[in-house]
Amino acid sequence: MFENIELFLSSNNELAWIAIFIFAFMESFILSFMVSSLILFSICVFVFNMDLLSLQVIVPVAVLGSHLGDMSGFFFGKTVGPSILGTKFMKKREKNIKRAQRFLEKRGSYAVILGRFIPAIRSIVPFLLGISGLKAVRFYISDVVACSLWGAALAFLVIISDSVIG
Repeated sequence: MFENIELFLSSNNELAWIAIFIFAFMESFILSFMVSSLILFSICVFVFNMDLLSLQVIVPVAVLGSHLGDMSGFFFGKTVGPSILGTKFMKKREKNIKRAQRFLEKRGSYAVILGRFIPAIRSIVPFLLGISGLKAVRFYISDVVACSLWGAALAFLVIISDSVIG
């Protein structure tokens, strides 16, 4: 799959920022079926190494895409989440869901920051926090902090990978 993305970006340089934005959004939004963080990271490294975009463009675009994906997941959880919890599939997993919700309600803002750095739960945390009733403003502020820290880590990893690869 990455070879196709690489080929596409090589022949459509001007769309590199859109690819970063879309993959950052998709790896954050719950309905994107958990797009791998590795794909986004690989795209960022490729775009940086090929001098298609500078790090000063890559990081803000990735942060914005991730933040919008998180916010979409949060509001999706707030609006559709309660009806999803009522399904037969979710009723069978009610004990685990309640435990996760208690953890998220207790940790709230910290769960947003922690969840941003754990790829396996990155897209589900905003959704569950939306269901939990966390205030949107509190989530927004926590998510801006989390995405900013994540953006700094992404920049660091891209620079490190460039020195290792190049």
